[in-house]
Amino acid sequence: MTGPWVIGAAAAGVAAGPFLRAVIFYRSTPSGDPPRRNCPACDRLILATGWPARLHLPPNGQCPSCKTRIGPPLLAVEILTAATLAVIAAKATSAWELAALAWLAIVAVPLAFIDIAVHRLPDKLTAPAYVGTLALLTATALTSHHSAQLGRAALAGAGLALLYLIMFLASPASIGVGDGKLAASVGTALGWLGWRTLVTGTLACFLAAGLFAVLLLALRRAKRTDHMAFGPFILLGALTAIAI
Repeated sequence: MTGPWVIGAAAAGVAAGPFLRAVIFYRSTPSGDPPRRNCPACDRLILATGWPARLHLPPNGQCPSCKTRIGPPLLAVEILTAATLAVIAAKATSAWELAALAWLAIVAVPLAFIDIAVHRLPDKLTAPAYVGTLALLTATALTSHHSAQLGRAALAGAGLALLYLIMFLASPASIGVGDGKLAASVGTALGWLGWRTLVTGTLACFLAAGLFAVLLLALRRAKRTDHMAFGPFILLGALTAIAI
């Protein structure tokens, strides 16, 4: 895509940031707990009931009462989303393909932050990520007459999800079920771009996760038995494969 598309995608990422920060704050709760609406420090209601009330956090990223930071650091989500969408726009070959990859990115960014915060990937986000990505890639295939490419994408998504399921059964402490659900979306997107892209993204994911784990162990910031959020590395590997 051309420069204006890249700039527009980056601007859309910045604009989506406040909403995504609210989603991260809302969903960053342990498994089994209800979504968060109140400040964790002073219990002030931050996100009222009703969809319009959940559109954004306070602009400064602080609780209006106790001034505690709530949700991700200010601008972290905006910058990450803008950079991710800009990379995708630079590599996309059509508007429909851009829409499919951008949808996955917009859902994936809050998933990464949530996984870091509470070590889980909520079904409320992983399901829309997969359905939306597959639906938009289907539209891409129909408009470009690339049915074989769509079949490859679906097969890649199922295959990568199966790989993560096997890893989960072999070592539940290192891989979660949510990682497999996210892998279905990522595998579908990377499979659409090609088998080589899928392999590159998968290898980049495991390489980055492995290096980070070794670093934590070397610095004595973690033990071998500690659980590490794997979702961010799945997404980092995917973005790396798309970028190169």
